[in-house]
Amino acid sequence: MTAQVMSIAKREQELSYYLDKQPYPTELDGIHLIIAKNVFPSDFGITRSFFGHFMLQQAPAAMGLDMGCGSGYFACLLKKIGCQTVIGVDFNKDAVACATKNITLNPSLVPINILHSDLFNAVPQTIFDIIVFNFNYYPSNGDFGLNADGGREILERFFTQVGAYSNAETRIYIPFSEFVGIEHDPKIICQQFGFTYEVAATASNETGNHCIYKIMKRPLVNAKNSE
Repeated sequence: MTAQVMSIAKREQELSYYLDKQPYPTELDGIHLIIAKNVFPSDFGITRSFFGHFMLQQAPAAMGLDMGCGSGYFACLLKKIGCQTVIGVDFNKDAVACATKNITLNPSLVPINILHSDLFNAVPQTIFDIIVFNFNYYPSNGDFGLNADGGREILERFFTQVGAYSNAETRIYIPFSEFVGIEHDPKIICQQFGFTYEVAATASNETGNHCIYKIMKRPLVNAKNSE
């Protein structure tokens, strides 16, 4: 049987099931969450089963940032693995309210500071050790506070700003799914801003191939920088 090719339209059709039932409670990796209206569902797709489980295996650090925090799931994961200070950031006000509420549902993980910010615009100047950016890497129809500018525009602005909040030891983790198109691929975009990458993990399912990039300012040992 030939596998059905995933498309952005099909992806949004699948996502609509989750949007229709919002708000709803869920529990991921022992973290209690309520997925509010207009907040990207953390239990959709490979977010939890691939990226979430990958992050649970990473070494902790002093300062962790969940950029585009949505429900606050990855902010909670950063605290769960032992990061001392964690900040979650989102441009979507509905997500900020949702994440703030979800932090209170997990008292063993407090404090986590949730900020309303367009990328780094309102983030206090500091150097982060780990940055997770589980962003919407294709043009959006307006859900989740995003728009038709799509992933490339967001990534370009992210890499323009993140240099001031990172050093040569900062680990930036960004997932990518091939079906959204090479024009939104972080491995292409990050190199244009002086960053290097390696493929830290891969997975495949009925929607295609997926990976997690580890992106840093300095050259990585055995980094896979070829196309």
